[in-house]
Amino acid sequence: MKRLADFAIFVAVVKAGTISEASKTLDLSIASVSKYITRIEREMGVRLLVRSSRGLKLTDEGRDLYEHVDRLLDELDTVVTKVSRTSLHPQGVLRITSSIGLARRQIAPLVSEFAAQYPDLSVQLTFGDREPDTASERVDVAIVIGRPQDSSLVAKRILRNPCVPCASPAYLEAHPMPREPEDLKEHDCLILDCPGSFKDLWVLEDDTGKRQSVRVKGGLIADNSETLRQWALEGRGIAMESLWDIQEPLKSGELVRLLPRHRAPDLDFYVVYAGRELIPAKTRAFVAFIEDRAEHLQEAG
Repeated sequence: MKRLADFAIFVAVVKAGTISEASKTLDLSIASVSKYITRIEREMGVRLLVRSSRGLKLTDEGRDLYEHVDRLLDELDTVVTKVSRTSLHPQGVLRITSSIGLARRQIAPLVSEFAAQYPDLSVQLTFGDREPDTASERVDVAIVIGRPQDSSLVAKRILRNPCVPCASPAYLEAHPMPREPEDLKEHDCLILDCPGSFKDLWVLEDDTGKRQSVRVKGGLIADNSETLRQWALEGRGIAMESLWDIQEPLKSGELVRLLPRHRAPDLDFYVVYAGRELIPAKTRAFVAFIEDRAEHLQEAG
């Protein structure tokens, strides 16, 4: 069956009453409109219109086709209008994924605030310390550690994320205090194994800019920062943690920052979304919102 445009021309001819009037509406020549109608009839194997000096008359088959196609075109127009509105006003479902610890303590409250501003929008927030496949997982916006490698994605930094080694007082009572990065090799270290993390190769830089890479080891490995934080609080070992994530335990004394003259490279958080053009209004609105709240995130961190 020929393309939809052919049927739209057929409907326009019926509504206009004559091919000449339809040609004016469609901005096509009379010959072109006649050719479209003839092609539809030939392909369907039936006559749809009877031409006479008085104009056009629909055959039974033509009337049946007209009623169905006209209804379908109206439905299509409604859908197109609805979809087009998504580029102007946030609506539908916005799917966001974020690093677990950051999402629960900082992103989730902001998502709730954002959703309250857009009653036509449903927001779905999922947690995960990994870089999602935005296309296959139907993710509109991801908040991830580190800039993604995929050049088709737009990434904007929203939060600096300095990292430091830390441990609980209970762990330090049972083990010698590390004085230099090399001392970490003799300790039970908690390993975070997820995209963007240091895993078991910890890079530490002192206040003179000197860098040291230390291959650590330990019996506990997690794929999310919250589990690692909990293990550190339980005294299970030394963790490399984001400063924003351990501020409260550091203040309360539940955790102790180690090697205070050293710190790891920042593992900054980025808001990531697909494409640079034709971005849905829901995505544009949330990215603008989270960028505006970036200062709040920095204060909280």
